[in-house]
Amino acid sequence: MNISPDIRTAGLADRLVASRPAELAAGGPEWLDAMRQVAQQHFLQSGLPGNRDEAWKYTSLRRLEQLAADMIPPGDRPADQAEAPIEPMWPMDAPGFSYRAGHWALRPQALPAGVSIQTLQESLQHADKAHARVLRDMLERVDVRGRQQAFAALNTAAMDTALVIRVAAGVDAGTCLAVWQSAGQTAAQLANVRVLLVLEPGARLRLLEQFQAEQFGDSAVAGQAMNLLWQAELGDGAELSHVRVQRDGAENVLLTFTDLAQQAGSQYRYAGFELSGGLVRHDISSRLLGPGAHADVSAAFVTDGERHVDHHVKIDHVSPGCSSEQFFRGVLGGHSRGVWNGKAIIRPGADGSSVRQSNANLLLSDLAEMDTKPELEIYADEVEASHGATVGQLDEKAVFYLRSRGLSEDLARRMLTAAFCHEVTGRLEDKQWAERIGQLLDEALQAMGLKAAGDL
Repeated sequence: MNISPDIRTAGLADRLVASRPAELAAGGPEWLDAMRQVAQQHFLQSGLPGNRDEAWKYTSLRRLEQLAADMIPPGDRPADQAEAPIEPMWPMDAPGFSYRAGHWALRPQALPAGVSIQTLQESLQHADKAHARVLRDMLERVDVRGRQQAFAALNTAAMDTALVIRVAAGVDAGTCLAVWQSAGQTAAQLANVRVLLVLEPGARLRLLEQFQAEQFGDSAVAGQAMNLLWQAELGDGAELSHVRVQRDGAENVLLTFTDLAQQAGSQYRYAGFELSGGLVRHDISSRLLGPGAHADVSAAFVTDGERHVDHHVKIDHVSPGCSSEQFFRGVLGGHSRGVWNGKAIIRPGADGSSVRQSNANLLLSDLAEMDTKPELEIYADEVEASHGATVGQLDEKAVFYLRSRGLSEDLARRMLTAAFCHEVTGRLEDKQWAERIGQLLDEALQAMGLKAAGDL
C-alpha cells in the first residue's frame, strides 16, 4: 500500500525540519539559509517516495516510518546515558573524524600539509573566494525537487551539521578514517549529515568509512537512522579510493547518497561491504566530465533475517574516452531482500567510452529475494559495453567435490560462499584492508551458517 505523502512526511517534518542546527543557524550566510528554506518547502510539498516511484518501488520505508513516531532532535541525549565507546574495526590513530549523536570529533593532528578538515561554517569563514565559490556551487547543485529527491531535500533543510575535506593540488593526503557511530539511545534519532570533499588537480586520498552500532548496557536501545549525503569534486588527475564497511544495528536505517563530479583523468574507486543493518540503501552517482575519467564501483553484501540492502548506481559518461565498471556480489538468507540497479549513460559525443557491469547473487533461503536491474543508455558510437546479472544458488557439483575431499556439507557451502564474496575484497589495492574485511565477511557468513544450523 502506498501511504499518502502528507502522512508519510509529518512524523519526520515535525521533529527534523523544524529543528535548526546550531552550527548553521548561527552566523551562516544568507544564501545558505535561503537554500535551506527552499529545500524545506520542497520536502513538505512532495513528501517521501513510495512504491509508485521507479527508483524507490523496491525500497520500503516502513522501518523509517516506525522510528519517526519516537524521534528526538539529534544531540538531545538523555542525561543518564553515559558515553559507551565501541570497539573500532580499524586503528583510531589515523587522521580523520568521527560522528556520534549529532557531534563531530576531528582528528586533524596528523594531517599532511595541504589537507584540511573543517566544519562548513569554519570553511566558509576562512576560505578564499575561489574555494568559497566551489563550496557554494556544490551545495546549490543538489537537486531537491520532487519525491525522488526527498531525502536530498530533507538533508539540505535539516542538516544537523556539515563537514568540508579539502586536499590541495598535487598533495597525497594518505588515509582519512571516517567513523560513524550509531549512539545507543532509548529514543530514536534521524541525523541529516553532509560531507563536501574537494580534491584539487592531482590530489590523492584514501577514504575509509566505518559504520558501527553502539550498545548501551542492558537497556532497550531504540533504532537510529542516518541520512548521509557525500558530495565530491575530483579535479584533473585526482584519485579517490573509497572503502565503506557497514556493521550497523539490526534496527537501524542507513541512507547514503554519494554524488561526484570527475574531471579529466580523475579516478574514483569504491568498494562497499554491507554486513548488517536493518534498512540500508546506497545511491552512488558520478558524472565523468573530462576525457579519461574512470569510475569503479563494487560491493559485497550479506543479509539475513528481515534485513534490506539496496544499491543504486548511476555513472554518466559525458566526455569521450571515459570508462566505468560496476561489480556487485550478494548473499541473501532468511526473509531478507536485496536490490541492485546499475545504470550507465553514454551521452552523445562520448565516443570511446567503456562500460562493464556485473551483478551475481546467491540465495541461501527460499524466502530471500533479490531484484536486479542493469541498465545501459548509449547515444554514442564506438562504445564498448557489457552487462550481466544472475540470481541463483550454490553449484551443487562444487559442493559435492569439496565433500568428496572430506569437508562437511556446512563447511563446503561456507567456503564456496566466502570465495564468492571475496571476489570483491580481492579487488582492493591495500592487502591489509582486504585481509581485515575478509575476516569480517567470514564472521558474517559464519553467523548466518550458525543461525541456519540452529533452525534445523
